[in-house]
Amino acid sequence: MSGGLGRLAKLFALFFLMAAAGLVYTTTRLPKPSSLPAMMAARQATRIVVVGSGLSGTAAALTAAEALGQRGEVVVLEKEGRAGGNSLKASSGINALTPEHGDAADTFREDTLRSGGGLAMPQLVDTLVADSSEAVAWLESCGIDLGGRVQLGGHSRKRTHTSTRGPVGFTIMKALLDLEAADPRIRLVTGAKVTSLLRKSGGSGGVQGVVYTSEDGSEQRLEAAAVVLATGGFGASAELLQQHAPQVAELPTTNGPWAQGEGLVLAEAAGAALLQLDQVQVHPTGFVDPADPGSGTKFLAPEKLRGVGGILLTSQGRRFVDELTTRDKAAAAILQQPGRRAFLLLGAEAAQQFGPALGFYISKHLVTKHDDLAAAASHMGVDPQVLAAEVEAYNAAAAAGRDAFGKTVFPSGVDPQAAVHVALITPVVHYTMGGVAMDSDARALDASGNPIPGLFVAGEVAGGLHGANRLGGNSMLECVVFGRRAGRNAAALAGSLQQET
Repeated sequence: MSGGLGRLAKLFALFFLMAAAGLVYTTTRLPKPSSLPAMMAARQATRIVVVGSGLSGTAAALTAAEALGQRGEVVVLEKEGRAGGNSLKASSGINALTPEHGDAADTFREDTLRSGGGLAMPQLVDTLVADSSEAVAWLESCGIDLGGRVQLGGHSRKRTHTSTRGPVGFTIMKALLDLEAADPRIRLVTGAKVTSLLRKSGGSGGVQGVVYTSEDGSEQRLEAAAVVLATGGFGASAELLQQHAPQVAELPTTNGPWAQGEGLVLAEAAGAALLQLDQVQVHPTGFVDPADPGSGTKFLAPEKLRGVGGILLTSQGRRFVDELTTRDKAAAAILQQPGRRAFLLLGAEAAQQFGPALGFYISKHLVTKHDDLAAAASHMGVDPQVLAAEVEAYNAAAAAGRDAFGKTVFPSGVDPQAAVHVALITPVVHYTMGGVAMDSDARALDASGNPIPGLFVAGEVAGGLHGANRLGGNSMLECVVFGRRAGRNAAALAGSLQQET
């Protein structure tokens, strides 16, 4: 009897060892103990771990699963209780070449490099531009509506694709997360905080998995052929902002509290180089909530509001800047205003072009609607004659094609007799351009520029693409382009390791 129980105990122990290794069998026949190491290695060789579930992580997971085929497994680890991250809040659009609007690869490239102020890496920009059309085509193949077009600040062409059915970030993420949930090859684990990357022994410096703390507080070890870091930036970390960009540390942020920069710590501990951490984008327009004007976290007033024709006004009702200049220049101009605030005003045509998403901001009392320009002036507390003269001058400049601030793109005018929308805005910390060094294949690089085997990065955690200033619409594009490259190349590495086993 005792011998039988002993053998049974050994069988159960063997079963639980297999379960811990991620092995699942539909047969009751257990493998011989001598075959376990080989099977565990095979399972590891077909598993990819993605850390982060925003747009870059989700694009990486879906692409990796497709490339791996039926024998592959993709595990997405998300530290929050739900997937999506800051990508859910994206509100302007995603860029791609638009030849129908006179766009060309060289034009898109030059706009991005010019915005980057000499710090954007040309090889990364070339990859972004070259893959842009495929990125948007892939999203549309997933059933996502990107039929709208708008020209954002710093762009010389109308190349930002938007959704006509609602906020673009939510529209994209809902569709992709639904696809991810329906894919049996992808497993999403929420409440999973990655604490370290597993390193290969023997001095190769490669990465072969992660250690994470699960929702119940237990520590889990997960081996994999490759790890994709898609953890976002550090725009909500007061500590890292103070350390790397103290000049913006006191400004409010649009980032969710999860944007703490843990991916930088993980990558650096694995030997990756970090670069340009002092390059933090201040977006010119965050909504000032009348109910809580001093809040340190603010809703982003999307650049699309200016892309459809919104104008910026001082507290006296006068224009002071080209609304479609680059974000850094627009933000600098607003920071010179009393209280670092300005009004954003949309005429009826601009409001119509923006679409139904404007109703969301009205429901939050961040935007107010008025019967005409005179009513708007009363709400703003400005001289109605001054505001009327300013709007008349703006409309005349739009007709002439140029104004005193050098603006040459006028998406719409302002009809003083029609409905007018108004918001109070202030500059906000929005995006961290610096991050983990990477190459065009989304491989993390060490200080010598050599790839770290098994480690890929995508999205805001990566650095070098945007330089000193990011163009609106390039963030979502970066997530898709480099997320898909990371997923595809991680799957290729997994395939080569599987052949070795």
